[in-house]
Parts: sequence; C-alpha cells; structure tokens
Amino acid sequence: MNKSHAMFKGTTVTLLAAFAVVMAVWAHGRSAPALASGGSDTVRAVKLRLTFAAGDAANVTEVEGGMINIERDGKKLAISPVFRDQGRVELQVFQAVQRNGREVLQALDTLQVDKNVTKLTRGDLPLSVQVLDADKRLPAAALATAANQCCARTCAGTLVCGVCVCTDCGFCATVHWCDCAPPGPARQ
Repeated sequence: MNKSHAMFKGTTVTLLAAFAVVMAVWAHGRSAPALASGGSDTVRAVKLRLTFAAGDAANVTEVEGGMINIERDGKKLAISPVFRDQGRVELQVFQAVQRNGREVLQALDTLQVDKNVTKLTRGDLPLSVQVLDADKRLPAAALATAANQCCARTCAGTLVCGVCVCTDCGFCATVHWCDCAPPGPARQ
C-alpha cells in the first residue's frame, strides 16, 4: 500500500507540475490587451464655437464628461460633451434652477452636433454650437495637476468656463497649451 500511495502521490505531483507548465506557456503566448488610442498620456477633448443671441461668441475646449458652464444675467447653462462616431459630439445640456433654496442642474436637452451650426433654443440662454475640433488631444498629466476650469467673459458680458476659453474680450487656460488668438479690440 505504501508503494501505491507513493506512486499515486508522485503521479499527482507530476501532473500538477505539467499542468502548471502548460498554463505558464499558454499565458505567456497570450497578447496583452491593446491600449486605447492615444495611450494614457493624453485625453480626448472637443473644441466648440458657442455663439450667443447678442452676437458674442466663445471658443471653448472641454474634455469628455467635463462641464462647460455659461452664465448671463443670472441665467446659467451647463454643457457636458460625449463623443460619438464620425466626428459627431453629443452635448448634454442642463439648466440651473432653484429647488428648496438650492441651485441644482436640471436636464434640458441633448444635442447631436458636428461641424455644422446647431441652434439650442430651449432654456433661457439661446445659443448656436459648432464643433471646431472633435479629436483634440490634451496632455493628461497637465490636466491632472491643473485647475479643472477657468472662465472668461465675452465683450457682451456672457461668462464662459471650460478647460480653455477664448472670447472676443479675453481668454483663460488651465494649462499652457490653450490655442487662443489674442483678444481683439473691445466693441464700442
């Protein structure tokens, strides 16, 4: 019995060792999952052109899932971009409302936008939106260490906040890569 027990034990150990070798070879032959396009050193963002009812405008850059904030005469909108296929961007639009003495965001609209001008007429701040760059790549490390948003006013007084904001009267950037032209002369 001792001889058969030893033989059984030896066979079991040999089979386990062979199985371990087979698993190691199988795991070694498998490829690692592919990294997302652009790797982890960049984040995808969108650059939009916002034109307001008074004729003032802003170019604003924001990362996917971030929030563009717009305010004029106490009225507030928030826009969150989500990327879709073929250069299209979905904008989730929210309006600030008062509830129980607190300001909360209420879903207002969802727009599919691209390089064509799209009008947003719902809400208290009508505007037009146009995608200027749907595949902007921003340095992830710089965004992680910088403030999430900065704000600039248009000459007509509309406040626009995002990662990078360029208006006719000023600009702001959370990091050095903001591609704004210098502001033009103030309107009379």
